[in-house]
Amino acid sequence: MASENLIRLVRLAQRLLPPIIALVVVAFELALLPYRHQDFTLWLRLGFYGLVGPLVTYAVLEWIAQEVLERARAERALEEANRRLLAAGRVFREALKSENLEEAVQRVARVLEESLGLPVGLEVEGVRAGCEGEGLRVELPGLKGYLEVCAQGADRAFLEVLAHEAAGALQAVVARSRDLLTLYEVDQALKAEANLDRLLEGLLERIRAWAEAEGAGVLLLDEEGFLVPRVVRNLDLPGHPFLPEGPWKGALEGPVFVAPETLALPLKAREPVGVLVVKGKGLSRRIPFLSFLASQVALAVRNAQAYLRAEELAINEERTRIAREIHDGIAQSLAFMALKLDLAERLLDKDREAALKALAEVKDTLRAQIREVRRSIFALRPIDLERYGFLESVRRYAQAFAEQAGFRVQISTPERVGLSQASELVLFRVLQEALTNAAKHARPTRVDVVLEPLGERGARLVVRDNGRGFAEPSAQGLGGFGLTQMRERVEARGGRFFVRSEPGKGTEVVAELPY
Repeated sequence: MASENLIRLVRLAQRLLPPIIALVVVAFELALLPYRHQDFTLWLRLGFYGLVGPLVTYAVLEWIAQEVLERARAERALEEANRRLLAAGRVFREALKSENLEEAVQRVARVLEESLGLPVGLEVEGVRAGCEGEGLRVELPGLKGYLEVCAQGADRAFLEVLAHEAAGALQAVVARSRDLLTLYEVDQALKAEANLDRLLEGLLERIRAWAEAEGAGVLLLDEEGFLVPRVVRNLDLPGHPFLPEGPWKGALEGPVFVAPETLALPLKAREPVGVLVVKGKGLSRRIPFLSFLASQVALAVRNAQAYLRAEELAINEERTRIAREIHDGIAQSLAFMALKLDLAERLLDKDREAALKALAEVKDTLRAQIREVRRSIFALRPIDLERYGFLESVRRYAQAFAEQAGFRVQISTPERVGLSQASELVLFRVLQEALTNAAKHARPTRVDVVLEPLGERGARLVVRDNGRGFAEPSAQGLGGFGLTQMRERVEARGGRFFVRSEPGKGTEVVAELPY
């Protein structure tokens, strides 16, 4: 603004000063004319001072005007450069503030529109913000997208500069979004799949897609310290177990290239459990995130191995329980029936009435054992907690068990409880054991099953029957192998377990998680 005012003043001086100088010279010479002789020098002075003075003044003012113009142009160029730098800086700041690609595109589009003073449309990886229409369009380098101005009068050069800056800022957002999406997919895969081989295949596909790798594989350590290929895709690796020697030994400690463009990373969950191998280009710059993904794979392997060990322990525990039930129940009943049949056979000719009585006892015992076998078979049937959900599984199991055992059941459950899957399984096992004990020992006509919330992240299960009850057992009121198992399971999850019972007044089993 100051430069424009100065230029106007200089132009005004160019128009006014030369004629004023000429008039002053002429007036001065004419004023002195009576005192001078009229000769050739008069006209020479008039010509020289009347023409040269104004011309010199005009030229000096023109030079000043040009300098002011150049300065004004330099100031405008500097302002434009500052404006572009500020716009680029705002683009980066807005992109860094964004939590996802959609928000980043909206923020950047708004900044570009303010910088250009024109309606702007921006599209990146299918995400669009701003105006739509036919206008000046510039592709975003390195991204699937473009920047366009939906109006006339846009400076293409400035638009290309802004497109480069926006592409640079949004590339970081796209990369961050891909990392977060990969982490989300890995987390979902860990939750959704229990089979280790299928889980590793899914994780490898996600890692390959993220790293743009040609191949990948997981090798696990066995009990003898050999690396065993578990899941391998498009890798030239031995198909048999081998000792971790040479670079493979180093791969158990940290990332190392075991071959050109083939990176091996340790799978560590406290102790090494194996190696993740990725083959592709540009893996050096991806090592930090690949190391993090390798830790997730190691966690999945360790959890799967722990699950298999727990499953084996559970199977052994169930086998022990079944063996105990057969020994204490069916085996003894069969022995009793064998003795009774022997007695009936000996009495058949001597005392027919006693023989028939012994046969009746055998028939009653046999029917009771048939019911017991059916109940045991029902108890062994798997219940799919994931399919029906915890609450629905409790209702289904209690109703079906009551039908098998021949007593009425009253079930009370809330709309929801805040339990983890592990805690749900513990309470469900307590329910199974409590109903089994009631049917086997208490012989009730009615059982109440009550499940109620206990705080925000807990629940209380009560199984109450009107059966025969029993005297207070030893060991803090928790006698019996089944009761001990229930108590240990509940207390292992940080809960509380207790039993109340009196002869002739029924039994109440209570489990609380957490306590």
